[in-house]
Amino acid sequence: MSQILVVDDETNVAKSVLRLLEEHGFKVLIATNGKTALETLAIEKGISIVISDQRMPLMTGAELFKKMKISYPNVKRILLTGYTEMETLRKAINQGSVFKLLLKPWDDNELVACVNDAQTVFNLETENQAIREKLTKLNFNLERSVTRKNRELSMNIQSLERYEKILEQLPIGIVCLSEDGMIVLTNHQFNLDFNLQNAVEGIPYNRVLPKVLHQFIEQFEAGRHETIEYDGKLLHLTFNTLSDNDTVFGKTLSIRVEENEH
Repeated sequence: MSQILVVDDETNVAKSVLRLLEEHGFKVLIATNGKTALETLAIEKGISIVISDQRMPLMTGAELFKKMKISYPNVKRILLTGYTEMETLRKAINQGSVFKLLLKPWDDNELVACVNDAQTVFNLETENQAIREKLTKLNFNLERSVTRKNRELSMNIQSLERYEKILEQLPIGIVCLSEDGMIVLTNHQFNLDFNLQNAVEGIPYNRVLPKVLHQFIEQFEAGRHETIEYDGKLLHLTFNTLSDNDTVFGKTLSIRVEENEH
């Protein structure tokens, strides 16, 4: 619960303000001078409003508020004064040290309304600050997550590039097919074995692969091995699936070509 600090060297005046505000549900503390007020602010972290008399010995209300503006900028400051030194008050107001100025003797309703306004503004500013801090934290976490994801993506791209180089250098022909029968990838050896001069990615397999292979693809069985004769050569076929955990998203056909000596 927020607290209000009343600062006045006249104890009777301070207690009068205390009773008024407590009747309206506020929790109120009292300090008799500026020094004590600053010490109280340092100890009590829940103070949202300080109501101070202007004319006090050693430190005026305006001087107290000037110090508070530096150390406790969010705390709302209400100045009570019967003092007519308007130039000092004008400077305090212009410097932004005072939230509201009330003249003595004050009107009780006006003082309570002023305190309610100050508390509303304090609550809004506190909520906004909490939201800003939360957004800053979220942005930091998001930036850190994006950095991590970018790093992972970069590593994956590098790994993929290495895999592609390895695939290209294999002495066995490889063709990868999507579930709907489109060619997704072929390596150099496959293109060489079947005399493919142009890129075939995105083309249905039945327009690229020899007909002798069509029945095996149509009756695809992962882990199957077959040896067939084609164009005077032996084709050693191995069938596998492309999968991620339990999800199958493609097929691979490995083909090792061997000269038929018969």
